[in-house]
Amino acid sequence: MQDVFIRNFRDPDHPDTGRYRTLLGTLSRLRQHFVGCRVLDYGASHGLSMAALLELGAASTVGVEPDEDRVIEDRRILAEYGERAELLHVPDTTALPFDDGSFSCVLCNAVLEHIPQPRDAHIREMWRVLAPGGVLIVNETPNKYLPVDFHTLHLPLTNWLPSRIAHWIGVKLGRFDPRRTDWESSGWRGLGWYELVAPISDWELIPERTRVRHRILTAFGLPASLLDPYPCWVLRRIR
Repeated sequence: MQDVFIRNFRDPDHPDTGRYRTLLGTLSRLRQHFVGCRVLDYGASHGLSMAALLELGAASTVGVEPDEDRVIEDRRILAEYGERAELLHVPDTTALPFDDGSFSCVLCNAVLEHIPQPRDAHIREMWRVLAPGGVLIVNETPNKYLPVDFHTLHLPLTNWLPSRIAHWIGVKLGRFDPRRTDWESSGWRGLGWYELVAPISDWELIPERTRVRHRILTAFGLPASLLDPYPCWVLRRIR
């Protein structure tokens, strides 16, 4: 059967089609962490990652999304997966309607950069619903440690500046239109490794190993993806 998402977005030039194919490639390397599992998609947005997880072997997915309009639209696409895909409108994603340890895997794809700092409450909530032995996958969030905003303004150093100054520069240079997008949720400031792990405990990093820099940083006792523009962080919950 043809991939459900691709069938619903037949136009190969549609931006979501390209993002979806990229996501399939990334998640295919991580299949061992979610095949046969019930997976939470935190900030499910347009349902791309839910569809990718199911196509790659997840038993079922539950998506949570604070934007009700997206939920209504995306349920139409995900309906073909039946009970395997449940998309919920959750206005406050720091208080999820699930018990502790409800999921064997939690995916947070292209989400945390759109949440203004501090993000601790969101990270702690994802960790709360992750079962011991399960993994949290944080993907497609830009690295705030690097001196370039790769996501919104595509300018050097602006992601290191105070919000008001970065916004002024973006508007002044025509890189940001405040009439179309909310600045605070635009994704202009990414996530750093130490910001990710500071609010949680009992974790183990499963390091990336695809590039030489990953192996070098690991050998020095540093997180492998510390210098990646868009790191893929995989954390296993120990207990």
